[in-house]
Amino acid sequence: MQKLIFPQEIEVWYVLPAIRKQLAVKLVEKGLAQKEVAKLMNLTEAAISQYKKEKRAKEEIFCGEIEKEMEHSVKVILQDHDKLYSEIVRLNKIVKDKGIVCKLHKEKSPLEKKHLPCVNCGYHV
Repeated sequence: MQKLIFPQEIEVWYVLPAIRKQLAVKLVEKGLAQKEVAKLMNLTEAAISQYKKEKRAKEEIFCGEIEKEMEHSVKVILQDHDKLYSEIVRLNKIVKDKGIVCKLHKEKSPLEKKHLPCVNCGYHV
């Protein structure tokens, strides 16, 4: 029997790691030290290094679709580190609103032959 995959699992397994990776890499590119980014994001320095070396969150799921929003978030976070949480939540909402979670859910769901309606958009996966 195949396991049901919930859209929230897609967010945890794919979307949040991809958002963290993009933010971490961009913050380092903007001049923050890897150690500082790790502390800011409550991650290990090894995690930041793995993001930079494409060893963690390897799958590109955004394909440039939220690049402008990601750049905006980086600017906001650089001005006020306390905005990290709210920017991650904002980016996650944008990803959901653009249907990226539903697209991933459809791709990753082992139950697509059962034509279950997606709880996010109603699309039958």
